[in-house]
Amino acid sequence: MAEKRRPVLQGEYKLVSVLETVGDSIIYRSQSVSHSERVYAIREFKLEGYEAPEKRAMVSSYFQPIAQGYMDFIDPCLTSLRDFFIENGYIYFVFDYVPGRRLSEYFRARQRPFPENLALDIAYKVAKALETLHSSKPVKFFADMSMANIILASNGYAMLTDYGLGKLLIDLPVDAPRMGTIGYAAPEQYGLAGIVSQSTDIYGLGVLMHQMVTYIDPVDHPGKLAPIADVNPAISDEYIKIVRTATRTDPKKRFLSAADMAAAIRSISPGRGKSYKVLKRDFWGEFVASLKAPFTGAK
Repeated sequence: MAEKRRPVLQGEYKLVSVLETVGDSIIYRSQSVSHSERVYAIREFKLEGYEAPEKRAMVSSYFQPIAQGYMDFIDPCLTSLRDFFIENGYIYFVFDYVPGRRLSEYFRARQRPFPENLALDIAYKVAKALETLHSSKPVKFFADMSMANIILASNGYAMLTDYGLGKLLIDLPVDAPRMGTIGYAAPEQYGLAGIVSQSTDIYGLGVLMHQMVTYIDPVDHPGKLAPIADVNPAISDEYIKIVRTATRTDPKKRFLSAADMAAAIRSISPGRGKSYKVLKRDFWGEFVASLKAPFTGAK
C-alpha cells in the first residue's frame, strides 16, 4: 500500500518510511520539504464515498472545526496535531514525530502483565494528560483510549496521540462506538446516538488499567472485565477499587473528573512525593527490568 502513495504530500511532507500499521491506517515518518529539521508522523486513512459534493461539504462544515480544535495543542503528554488534509481519497493527520514506541508494542514484547507500580505510573501520566484536555477551552476529549494510542516516549512521558479523529470520517457498523475502540469504549459511546465525554475517557483509562495488570485484551471481551484478583492476586485492593470505580456502567458513579482519578492513582503510587523528573528516570529503569522479570502473580 505504501508504494501507491506519492513521495511528497501537499508539496510539503516527504514520506520517508512506514513506521507501522495501526488498525485500518498506516503511519509514515515524514520530513518537511521547506524545513528539513522538522520530522513528522503522518497517519493515513482510506476514505470511501466522499466523491459526492454533499460529502465534501460535510467534511468542511462538520469535521474541520473539530479537528481544528486539536491543532497545535502543546502539552508534554500530548502529541501535537500540526496539519490535516484530504488527498487522492485518503485523509492524513500530521503529528510531531515522537521518539518512542506505542504502549501496545511494549506490552506484546513483555507477553505478561506489567507490575502494579509501573501500571500506576503510566495510568497517572495518562490521567494527567486527560486532565489537560478536559480543562482546555473549549473542552476537548481524547475519545479513543487504547494501548495503540499511547506512546511511551524516550523522555519518560506517556503521550496520548491520534485522538480518534480519523474515525469521524470512516463508515462504521451501526453498533460500533463513536470515536472509540471496541472494548475500551464506554457503553454510552455505542450506537448512532453514541456520545463522548470526560466520563468516557475515564472509563477507557479504567479499562487500560485493567489490561495492564491482567494481560487480557478488552477487544476480545468488550464490556466484560474479569475480576483482577482472580487473574493477578498480586494487585492491591486499592488498585482494583480505582478500576472498578472508573468502569462503572453508570457514568454518574465513575470518577467525576480526570483530576479526581489522577489523585486516586497518585495516592497509592509508590512514586508519590517524588518529583516528576525522578518519576521519569525511574520509569525507564523499572520498565527495562520488568521485561526480563518473570511474572509470578497470576494463577
